[in-house]
Amino acid sequence: MIITEITRNIHGEQVTKRLDLLAIEWYESTKRIQRLRTAEGMDIAVKLLGKTSSLQDGDILYEDEEKIVVVTIKPCEVIRVMAIDFQRTAFVSSEIGNKHLPLFVEANELLMPYERSMYEWLVKQGFDPQCGERQLLHQLNANVDPKHHQKMKSSTKNIPLLISDKVFMNLQAPTAGIGLMPNDSEDCARN
Repeated sequence: MIITEITRNIHGEQVTKRLDLLAIEWYESTKRIQRLRTAEGMDIAVKLLGKTSSLQDGDILYEDEEKIVVVTIKPCEVIRVMAIDFQRTAFVSSEIGNKHLPLFVEANELLMPYERSMYEWLVKQGFDPQCGERQLLHQLNANVDPKHHQKMKSSTKNIPLLISDKVFMNLQAPTAGIGLMPNDSEDCARN
């Protein structure tokens, strides 16, 4: 059976039919083309090329009179960091992104698949990371369509950025690329 789109999710629905679970790892949820097998042995080919780009926990892939095939994401070993304040959360998120590691959010926790070097770095930086086993469900994704700004017919280049009650503009510096510079020369004189 070939699945080309996901139309429903089982979360929030009353189900009376037998469930045939398709258990996948968190990293398999974003693969657009793959062959999988359910708990009852049903072969499923997933080919998500349209608007539906990934599988989510609870997605219904197949339904007949007797059963429903539902995706479930397996729990895995994770590192948990409490998102205590905005600045620390931004710092951790930035560092994780710089290392090109996946980052997930659940309530007020940042979650990532366990990696010893990342765990040791977090300990060294004083973040008190905890290890555990969890489903990784809500991945932060910063991928942007390369044609996004062309479709929007706008740019973020001249949008003011508010930092500490002062307005800054993104301006083209002659030698250093894009830099942040005060928008108002009076602010420079006062400081």
